[in-house]
Amino acid sequence: MLTYPLTGAAYRPANLLIGLSLGLTGWQLMSGGIPLPAQWLIFTGLLFGAGIPHGALDHLVSRQTAQRLGKPFSWVRFIAGYVLMMTAYGLLWALFPSFSLALFLVGSAWHFGETDIERVPASILWTLTRLVAGVLVISFILLAHAEEVTPILARITRYDTLTASIWQTAVSHTHLLLIGTVLLVSGLLGLSIWVNPVAVDWLRLTQLVIILAVGSCLPLLLSFGLYFGGWHALSSFQAIGDYLKPAGPARSTSQRIWLRAVPFTALSLAGLLLFFGWWHLSTRLWDPLPLLFIFLSVITLPHLFALHGMRTQLDR
Repeated sequence: MLTYPLTGAAYRPANLLIGLSLGLTGWQLMSGGIPLPAQWLIFTGLLFGAGIPHGALDHLVSRQTAQRLGKPFSWVRFIAGYVLMMTAYGLLWALFPSFSLALFLVGSAWHFGETDIERVPASILWTLTRLVAGVLVISFILLAHAEEVTPILARITRYDTLTASIWQTAVSHTHLLLIGTVLLVSGLLGLSIWVNPVAVDWLRLTQLVIILAVGSCLPLLLSFGLYFGGWHALSSFQAIGDYLKPAGPARSTSQRIWLRAVPFTALSLAGLLLFFGWWHLSTRLWDPLPLLFIFLSVITLPHLFALHGMRTQLDR
């Protein structure tokens, strides 16, 4: 039987996130709304505090995976593979934005499911359970903020009518879709545990449910920031720390791992600043959101493969 090797300290980051989400909800209730500059400040803090840093360790993760598999690791091959993958996916975005968005959402759902349901057998049933769980997380965040998501989807898909139609159908059946997906995840989870037993960390999953539920009452920027820059990134940091240095204390290992991510995080920040500087100097005559989203999704794709290789090793 597989178990989650977590200690009490492992729950503290999630407890802090729950406290932050409740504090933000209280702020919103008392003031009637959280100012947009404050939302961006909190979102940016979560994004650059953990969201981007956890993706800036892919080179270390890939090298460790190669070592565990007894394969040579080449920096040239690693960088070339990254650039090739990003270039191909960038071209796909330029030609087929709606299809690329769907591909990105499915990949993200799989990635989130792997993070939220850890250390399980690599069976078809558990794989399906993880994927559907990830779909539930993304669907819940998007549909709970449908009013904010609708114009964003239109902009990044170049106002594609088919995408708009599918999205509006989903919005019209929000409760049915979410209830159905919850029941499907519950059924798959129960069946997976019955067929391939694992000791599920119910406290950890309860923390996730609380963060998602409270986040649904907050603006999209904060809700997504709490999940991605908070829950997902911090969970990944812990897993990466265990993967790269299993013998070290979880807390000190996570701190050292975070410091190793600082150079690439700073590089990402510099790239974003240059992007917005370019947009500002071009008199802001074009919409920056589609290009920014394409950039973020393109750099995310190689990360999904790097972390999947790590999760595959951890699940053994």
